[in-house]
Amino acid sequence: MLEVTSADGTRIGCEVDGTGPALLLVHGSTADRHRWSTVRAALAERFTLVLMDRRGRGLSGEGPGEGYALAREAEDVAAVLAALDPGALVLAHSYGGSCALEAAATGARAARLLVYEPAFGTPEGPVFPLAALAAVEAALARGDREAALELFFADVLLLDEAAIAPMRGTAEWQARVAVAPTLAREARAANAFRPRAGEVGMPVRFLLGTETTPPLARAARAAHAAVPGSSLRELPGHGHAAMDTGPDLFVAEVAAWLSG
Repeated sequence: MLEVTSADGTRIGCEVDGTGPALLLVHGSTADRHRWSTVRAALAERFTLVLMDRRGRGLSGEGPGEGYALAREAEDVAAVLAALDPGALVLAHSYGGSCALEAAATGARAARLLVYEPAFGTPEGPVFPLAALAAVEAALARGDREAALELFFADVLLLDEAAIAPMRGTAEWQARVAVAPTLAREARAANAFRPRAGEVGMPVRFLLGTETTPPLARAARAAHAAVPGSSLRELPGHGHAAMDTGPDLFVAEVAAWLSG
């Protein structure tokens, strides 16, 4: 385990596994450090994985209840990187990708950054539809975490019932239900976030599934445009969860960029 203290005093915990260069993995919304389970073993053969729990879940503390902001999450990422070797690498997914981009833009240092479909709004519209956000907040207000999670999958990731049904009752589903209260605050922060234009002090690559939702595709392309010198690679036939739907392809993409 690795534990650091973020700028606002929040405890951020990580699980460490594998051998090789240090690789910090930053998960997205509705998830925790176990999000990477389908590719963990393969990545651990190549890297020393630092599997971070973002604030409000697992090994990490909640932080001040009224002071939540994406900037605090960026400080969390920076605090973990500061505890690692300067040559550490970063792999971030979805909302975690937005947090990692902000960390890099505000001075965090790593050797390379790989961001898979960062989640944020663009001038064309929010990444989290406002009607879906209102429905999620209503479900959370009445204490129905499972309904909030189902709304996220159906109305944000646009998954149909056939895709959602197999998840119910699994350990991963229950873990996602447990962190559902973080959904609304992260959704509002994601909708408001815009990546800072300019150099970020490290080589950056973005991954984008060809079958992902239009808001996530717009965000990935906007982030690529905002970071001079960055590259973008498409994952043919995959959407927002290629680590599950194409783990071999995903690991190959990660290894090719981060080992370069």
